[in-house]
Formats: sequence, C-alpha cells, structure tokens
Amino acid sequence: MHYFALLFFILLFSCQPGEVSEYTSYLNHNDTVKYVGKEQCRMCHSEIYDSYINTGMGKSLHFATRQNSALEGSDMTIIHDSIRNLSYQPFFQNDSLYLKEFRLKEKDTIHLLIKKVDYKIGSGHHTNSHLFEINGYLHQMPYTYYTQSEIADLPPGFENGQNSRFSREIGLECMSCHNAHPSHESASFNKYNHIPQGIDCERCHGPGEAHVKMKLAGEIIDTSKYIDYSIVNPKKLPLDLQFDVCQRCHLQGTSILANGKSFESFRPGMHLEDVMDTYLPKYKDDHSFIMASHADRLKQSSCFKNAEMTCITCHDPHKSVNSLEKNYFDNKCMQCHDVCDDEHILNCTSCHMPESSSSDIMHVSITDHKIGIHSDSKTKRGEFLGLFSINNANPTNLSKAKAYLKRYESFEAKAIYLDSAWYYLQRSNENFTSYIQYFYLNNDAKSLINFVMSNGINESEYMPSDLALAFSRMGEVFGNNNLLDESEKFHRKAILYMPFVIDYKIKYGSFLFENKQIDNAKIQYIDALELNPTIKEIHVNLGLISILEGEYEKAENSLKQAVALDPDYLKAYENLVLLSQKRNNYKDVKQYLNK
Repeated sequence: MHYFALLFFILLFSCQPGEVSEYTSYLNHNDTVKYVGKEQCRMCHSEIYDSYINTGMGKSLHFATRQNSALEGSDMTIIHDSIRNLSYQPFFQNDSLYLKEFRLKEKDTIHLLIKKVDYKIGSGHHTNSHLFEINGYLHQMPYTYYTQSEIADLPPGFENGQNSRFSREIGLECMSCHNAHPSHESASFNKYNHIPQGIDCERCHGPGEAHVKMKLAGEIIDTSKYIDYSIVNPKKLPLDLQFDVCQRCHLQGTSILANGKSFESFRPGMHLEDVMDTYLPKYKDDHSFIMASHADRLKQSSCFKNAEMTCITCHDPHKSVNSLEKNYFDNKCMQCHDVCDDEHILNCTSCHMPESSSSDIMHVSITDHKIGIHSDSKTKRGEFLGLFSINNANPTNLSKAKAYLKRYESFEAKAIYLDSAWYYLQRSNENFTSYIQYFYLNNDAKSLINFVMSNGINESEYMPSDLALAFSRMGEVFGNNNLLDESEKFHRKAILYMPFVIDYKIKYGSFLFENKQIDNAKIQYIDALELNPTIKEIHVNLGLISILEGEYEKAENSLKQAVALDPDYLKAYENLVLLSQKRNNYKDVKQYLNK
C-alpha cells in the first residue's frame, strides 16, 4: 500500500485520546517508508538532538579521529599477544588513527603491518574498539581500549589464543545494534555502501520519511490529545511493545531470525518475537550475566514483575547518564518506595543494582539491572539447563534447533548443543538448510549427501544468505567425496545467491583448481582479489597458480603479500619453498623450510 493511501486510512480510523492502537497502525511500518537520518530530525528537534548525541547511543560509532577517540590523551599502550607472539600499538598521524602490528626477534622487527583505523565502535563509557574498511568490507581490529579501567588489551573474543587479527567480519547483526541504519549490500555478509555515525533517532522511533513529509505538508497533530501515527513515540506504546524497543538491542545472546526476516526487519512498535527469538544459556545456581543483558536481568526483578514499568520508567534515552543529577535514579526509586528517613541514606542502586563485572567482557563493570537484594556469597555454577528464549515464551522447535546450532558454531563447540539441535530438528517441520548445517557441523558427510539426494528444496522458502551457506557447504562435502558435477553446481549456486561473499569464491576456486580447471580457478581468485585485496588465501592461491604457469616473479609477489598479511601462514611458506626449488635457489629453500 502506498504510504499516502495508508495515511488516509490512519487518519480515518485514528484512535481517540487515551486509546492505544495495534502496532500495525503506524505509517512508518510500511516497508516503502525510508530512513532519513538524524540530521533531518534535528531540523525540528534541535534541543533533543543536541542532548542525544552526547549519550552512549549517540556516540556508539564514529570516525576514528582524535576528537572521537578515547585514545587521544592516553599513553597509547603497546599490548602483546603472548600466544601469537604479536604486539600492537596505536598511533595518530595528523587526525587519523593507525594500528601497528609487529613482531620482534631480539631487537629486530621481523614483521610489520600497519592499518588505518576507519571507525571507533563503543561510546567510551566502557570501551573503544576499532574497525577498518576496505572496498566497503568492514572488519574488527585486534585492539580495544577499556576506558573504565584505562587499560588496553585484545578485544572480547580475541583472547586465549583466539586472536583473529584483522579478519573478524562485522555483519548486520552487530551493526544493527551498534549503529544507525547502514546501506548494507544484501548479497554479502559485511559489505556496506554507506555507514552512518552512531545510533540515531530512527532506531527507537522508526523510519522518518512519512513523518517529515507530513510535517512539511502542514499536517500537524496535537500529540497531547492524539497519537501521531506517522512516527513511533515509544511512550505511547503498550508496555510490552515499549519494552521490545529496548530489548531489541539490550538483550544480548543467540538471536534466531523468523522466516523471511533480517536483522533490519524490526521497527519500533512491532513485537520483537515476530522478527527474532534471542536465547541465553541457563545454568543452575548461576548469578553471572553478560554485558548487554539488561532486559533479561530486569525481567527477573520484583519491581518489574509487580509494577507497570519498562526501561524508560527510569531512563531518559535522550540524556546521557553522566549529565544527570546525583540523586536522579534514587528519586525514580522513591516514586514507588517511600523509605527515605534518617535510617536510610539515599543510594538505592549501590545495594539493589550493584556494579559488577560481566562474564563476557574483561576490564569493565556494569550495573546489574536485576533490582533486588544481592548477596556477596559466590556459588559455583551448576548444571546446564538449556538455551531459553528471553523474549518469546513459546518459541518453535525449529527456532530452538537453530539456536543450538548457532550456539555450537559461533560460541561453544559442545556436543550437547548438537545433540539438542538434533532433538528439536526431529520435532520440527523439515528445514533443509538447518539439516545441512547440522550434518556439516557434525562432520557427517554420508548423512549430508544422502539427505540432499533424498530431499528436494524449494529455494523460494529460504533467505538467500541461508541458501548460499548451505550450497557452499554442500559443494565442499560433495567435492570431497568425488561427486564433482553436483559439487560444481552447488558452488555456483552459492555465488549466485551471495556474489559478494568472498569465502564462497575462494572455495569454488579451490574446487576448480583441484580438478585441473586452472584458468577458471584463476578467474574466481582475481574476482575475489578485486573485492578485497587483504585476504591472505587469495594471494597464496594466485601465487601457486603463477608457479604452475612459470611466472616466478609474479608468484613471489603474491606469496610475499600473503606472508605480509600473516607472518605465520604455513601455506605461503610451503609454496615459497616450492618456488625456490623451481628457481634452484636452495638458500631460500632452507630459509623457508626453517620458517
């Protein structure tokens, strides 16, 4: 429905004062209504805008300049990854921030890689982490400044031997909570055509195009009496939908999208469970919590259970907590709890919402949003009880199966997750891509092949990203089992659905190379290189092809580029050994063998 026609419907059937409509009445839920950006909002709401941009949300992502970076004024500490034997040091050059990765042998620098930091992510209340962009592809960098403790260290998830250096992709799941609405290339995982700066007004109010056009056309609504259905005001929503606006991002966990939805599908005023289910693992006698578990912890509070409260009962999202008066939150408590007397010193949150370290991010302390009486006694976490959806009391079996699969693949490769996934898969409507994921993660090639051969797939029922991942994995497994025609067909399908996912091109190129289609493999690698020249696997594969073609200088350049990107890349050194043998350069053979 065109939005002007929908506007007529809304004006005709708009609620009377005091009535609350169903969320489907909001004009900006129509998928034709565009996002306009917070600068457009500023034209009429300048005072709110000027206050909001100083909040944690307003500062959530920005260009990595001196003005925006918490590193400005710090001692720019060098951090060392003792497991990888790599060190990292940030430095400013004029107004731009760079990160230097290096390795020392005694006093000699034997590896040096410098990358420009394009964005800092994090408000600075707790952390600043760092991102770089190449041809629109966005990745995280291996350096975080923990501002509360004024400590530099590896980012969360990079510690304990898990340092992925510059290869962690920043996809839409991450971006949709840490920033405003980017222009994301849907046929990719982490490629963006435009990246805005900071979480903006439209994350909480919905896209603003219809609202702006109405106001410019002179359509003014008395919001003291009526609801303006051209834009969502969370205060006007029913309490459950109000809460969904906040818990869309303040409920961290394993999120499973509903069929046909993406991480950009949710709009304020919708039911979150219609878009996704978010799961957390629960354990017996477990009192720990993770960084963004505000909604989960608040739901466990007696205050929440016994009163009509949501996040905005206590929080004004337009104001930074650092700008509030000292007794701001105590006064919020006093609205329901009249306990202020000589025996009670006003500081409710220090006892009833104490600050604590999160279980997933080091060097930070956050306010525990479980309002209650807390004990200092530590109990050992008990047995695993399962994954539970925090925002949906009745998730489907398929949703549960997908949650266990994603948890296994993305967080913890525990057998119990695969066992649970299989249990719920068997009790759900058949889901082709989820079965492929299960068999692949379980290293069960025989079952995967038999399943594919015995079951057709209606491709129109699945999201392109899910289809592409399944087809790429099918291509890999079929190829490893010498089913070459089927393998090539599946690899091609993966690239057809997601042509900007470089990993699919590399896997297809490897399949072609192994099956003596060298020229076609080269085409895939060159195509991938043009998309993103910072991926080591592309260079090493092109280097090997150049060796076979007798172009030794070209091969050396490619292989040394791979080593420059990763000084511990074994395949690159193996191919450099081969190249040196071809050149009868046995001094280099010995050097690279030692490497």
